[in-house]
Amino acid sequence: MTFSSSYVCVTCGTNTPADASGAPLATCIICDEPRQYVRSSGQEWTTLDSLKSAGKHTNTFTPTEADPENLISISTSPSFAIGQRGILVRTPKGNILWDCITYIDEETVARIKELGGLKAIVISHPHYYSCLKEWSDAFGGIPVYTHTNDKKWVQRPADNHIFWEGTSIDLLDGEIKVLCPGGHFDGSSLLLWNKNLLVADTMMVAASRRSVSFMYSFPNYWPLPPQDVKTVWKTVRPYEFDNILGAWVGKDIVGNGRNIVHESAKLYTQYCGHDTAKYYGSDAEELSFD
Repeated sequence: MTFSSSYVCVTCGTNTPADASGAPLATCIICDEPRQYVRSSGQEWTTLDSLKSAGKHTNTFTPTEADPENLISISTSPSFAIGQRGILVRTPKGNILWDCITYIDEETVARIKELGGLKAIVISHPHYYSCLKEWSDAFGGIPVYTHTNDKKWVQRPADNHIFWEGTSIDLLDGEIKVLCPGGHFDGSSLLLWNKNLLVADTMMVAASRRSVSFMYSFPNYWPLPPQDVKTVWKTVRPYEFDNILGAWVGKDIVGNGRNIVHESAKLYTQYCGHDTAKYYGSDAEELSFD
């Protein structure tokens, strides 16, 4: 498996086209933005072929606690760039990969095919676009879904790239629902399947695994406005879900997930110094989404 002459940002793992001369760009637009960062040593690039030829990285498949058979983490070891996981969602109507990781090789493709292959890739937000085109190509050009609100961040779109609109989209004949509450990015999305909510960075599973938090920038510690947090809650409130799967291996909340999001949103608002009643009010106000 060989790759194009594009470049990969070492900090965020995003695959970016070369400039007109074939050299890497001066900056990474993902990192040179308030929600990410450029390392103190400056911008650094590599390539997928270089990562592969170095022989240092492998991808690990880890069953999740929420559903060991049907929700499987895919992560790179040793960790590369941001270090997020992709999650293989195995459904009766086919498999979807939730979020991308940078590294891909023949062994990874073979293992996914053993587990039923892929029908599509759905990516939550720009920090996890990584090498989406290479992943799509490796499985025959399968569609990649990203929200149209984040279209400007896509550096190398897939040949079959679908920029979806609105607040939700159903995939695999309604087997999977993808929701867009925004917040962290305008197009930040969630995936709902079989009472499991896959959240990426739209909300962050806390270290205790008993709460979630919400941020505009996680590495730079910029909080999300309370109104945006309420929008996240309003988006998921109509749905039943028990488990919450975050962006990293082991960041899973098993059981009581919907109530945890609600209580976390209220606590977040309170400790940001705002009147919780103004945003959440009584049960009657909750029902009307005021």
